Amino acid sequence: MVYLTEVEEIKEIILDLTDTDILWVDTEVADYQTSHPRLSLIQVLAYPQDTRGDRTYIIDVLEKPEIIEFFIDYIMVNENIKKVFHNANYDLRFFDKKRAKNIFCTYQFARKIPYYLLPVKRYNLKYLTEYLTNFKVDKQEQSGDWGIRPLSTNQLEYAKKDCVYLAQVYYKLTEISKQLEYDPQTENIENLLERYEEIEDIYLRLTSEIGFLKERIKQSMISQNIKENKCFKIQSTSKKTIKADLQELVKLIKEKQVNINFPITLTKAIQEKLGNNLKEIEIQSETSQYYSLKEKLPE
Repeated sequence: MVYLTEVEEIKEIILDLTDTDILWVDTEVADYQTSHPRLSLIQVLAYPQDTRGDRTYIIDVLEKPEIIEFFIDYIMVNENIKKVFHNANYDLRFFDKKRAKNIFCTYQFARKIPYYLLPVKRYNLKYLTEYLTNFKVDKQEQSGDWGIRPLSTNQLEYAKKDCVYLAQVYYKLTEISKQLEYDPQTENIENLLERYEEIEDIYLRLTSEIGFLKERIKQSMISQNIKENKCFKIQSTSKKTIKADLQELVKLIKEKQVNINFPITLTKAIQEKLGNNLKEIEIQSETSQYYSLKEKLPE
């Protein structure tokens, strides 16, 4: 790893990084559980073949707002550099999210991959790393104090590795996602139908049993006053619906001179009630077309 603390040296490294096509970026944040978190470190890897983290740049930016701004101006805003984060929405809070360009989030990317290709239920970096690679991830320092100086050797060792994990996960996910690429114009539908028939009965049996099991578990947990077990939590939600007589509502709006100036959707029942009277007002009509597969039952 290369631990950088001097402003001018940091600026030189940042300028060197502008020649790179892709960077793997992570952060460590001080006071992250408070209302005033402070960016402590920016970790950057430009060499994905480095699986030890020896070439990870660890940029110390604690109480250095000018360096953070410099990084934003030359890296985050640079649309020619792909910046790979995990859970980018969190990190971008410190990097002027509205200006940032060419951001790739492995967390969001993984969530879009179907379960049959990526059979995981958690998408944090530790879990994906251990599932997709041979790395074992130690997150003990994650909740450490990143506001202290000097940082410990263990903290710096921890900080350098997340970018390594991130790069490896990125390439594994990219490889898996290639299986999702297809051209509907040339797709062999007969092959698809054959596979569909192979798994349809299994799917129907499993989904029906799972639905039945979940309902039994829910009712049993409620009956036995069990709030949580190893698989589920009981959650209670309520929904309040407010209804009003339409004519009374129109009268109220006129009397109180309430400014409600936006279109409403006319249900089929309202349209039938108004009939040809609708022609007397300006209406907006939108037509949407949807496609769905309807299964053909055997004859």
